[in-house]
Amino acid sequence: MTQPSSAPDLSGIGLEEWEKARRRLEVLKPLAETERRSRGMAQAAADELGISLTLVYRLLARYEADPRLTSLLPERRGRREGQLVLSAEVEEIVAAVIDQLFLTRQKQRISDVVLEVRKRCRMLGFTPPSRKAIDLRLRMRPAADVHRKRHGRKAARDRYAPAVGSLEAPWPLSLVQIDHTLVDVIVVDSRTREPIQRPWLTLAIDVHSRCVAGFHLSLDPPSAVSVALCITHAALPKDAWMRVRDVEGDWPVSGIPERLHLDNAKEFRSIALKQGCHEHGIDIDYRPVRTPHYGGHIERLIGTMMGKVHLLPGTTFSDVRVKGDLDPSKSAAMTLDEVERWLAHAITGVYHCDLHRGIGATPLVAWQRGLEGNEERPGRGNTRQVFDARKFLIDFLPMERRLIRRQGVFLHSIAYWSDVLRTLIGEREKMVVRYDPRDLSRIYLWAPDGRYYDLNYADLRRPPVSLWEHRLALKRLREDGRAQVDEDAIFAAIDRMRSIAERAVIETKTIRRQRERRLQAAKANAVKPAVAKPDRPDPRAFEPLPENERLFTNVEEWL
Repeated sequence: MTQPSSAPDLSGIGLEEWEKARRRLEVLKPLAETERRSRGMAQAAADELGISLTLVYRLLARYEADPRLTSLLPERRGRREGQLVLSAEVEEIVAAVIDQLFLTRQKQRISDVVLEVRKRCRMLGFTPPSRKAIDLRLRMRPAADVHRKRHGRKAARDRYAPAVGSLEAPWPLSLVQIDHTLVDVIVVDSRTREPIQRPWLTLAIDVHSRCVAGFHLSLDPPSAVSVALCITHAALPKDAWMRVRDVEGDWPVSGIPERLHLDNAKEFRSIALKQGCHEHGIDIDYRPVRTPHYGGHIERLIGTMMGKVHLLPGTTFSDVRVKGDLDPSKSAAMTLDEVERWLAHAITGVYHCDLHRGIGATPLVAWQRGLEGNEERPGRGNTRQVFDARKFLIDFLPMERRLIRRQGVFLHSIAYWSDVLRTLIGEREKMVVRYDPRDLSRIYLWAPDGRYYDLNYADLRRPPVSLWEHRLALKRLREDGRAQVDEDAIFAAIDRMRSIAERAVIETKTIRRQRERRLQAAKANAVKPAVAKPDRPDPRAFEPLPENERLFTNVEEWL
């Protein structure tokens, strides 16, 4: 299969177009999977969709070449119908008035919004937008969110909440549950071996086989990035990942899930997650509020893994009565990387090989049986694999929209540049950029040719920094009375903060935590820089960065 030469700007696609593409997918996917399809079958699909037979064949060809939802989006020429380009200032005014006036329990009318927008625009010397432009931006707001803010949570839940049925998972990766937990062990600084904190674990389980689909361990609280990294770990083959960490065993779980089952935490409702799932054909189901029993499989897995963790030095236990007068900080001995490696051994060497009472088999046997089938039920066959690992990860990273300027692209008050931008200067519309909060030295531009391009710091002398360092520097600068903050001030503040931490004779837990996060951020660059060629980019340039080859020794394994 060849990679498509172009793809749409995901954030610029309207709800109508998404719904049309999803409807086409429902009708045409079974037809595409039929080995011997007749003209009559194609005509029936055309009648059901209300399109011509010729268009059905054209859509089938596009979908078979690239089996994703975006392949079935309506074709557009020029600017999308209904798209109105406003200046950034006017966009901010419209968004503010919608939030402050329309999305409130006072239920003011759209005409009131239009009048207020025009009033503010005239006061500031901007040309007021038309009512059509304001209507368009109102329609782009999620209907459930609008209803919740105008009528209350219960009314929105009664009207828009999905009717939740049983958690059916007839084959591997038909349903994957994801959740987070604080690990019941304190990790230590990788250099001084002094205690830092309890890490966060994001864990994914394949409900059919009960196999651990993937996980992500971090010092940072749950976020859209930890979810993205967990999904990516679950979807990609794990042989290379295990080899780098010197983990022996079999972990065959890989492939794109069909459906995710998530709770209602903020990180699970990010735009990046939703659009990444739409792009790769993953459905999302959210648990009903205040119904924790719907997440029983992942909750039991977390309990099982935490029970194993209690064997480690530095464990905090789950029950204060079990902990007694033990001080976990004094017994803490394992770094974050060592705990990650230990978890991989515990999953592949113990959990996957233990009999699971709920399914009457070990998770590994259940996984293989679900693929190959048995006398009672046919298997699903091979799972749907990730075509481009680099793009898959970036599709789930946080996103912003930025204009291409002569000086480059500005994100978080930092300038970025690449030669590919030379051909894009002057574009009137903002373009999508995605970033990894662990390392802001590189961001990723979604170009009109359907590829991600790496943009590096415009000033290559700048050191890699994480988003938490950036925010801390901004906080310090504003505390010092700096109203205007520029790039030079931010990096100068970060440099001063790092110098103070390095010179500290007696290090506090906070300083050790900050230094360890910097070390983790240095290893966080999960994609290799691509050499941007504006005219004909080389697809071989976009390869995953080899994992950190440092192996960890003297790690206690749970046996």
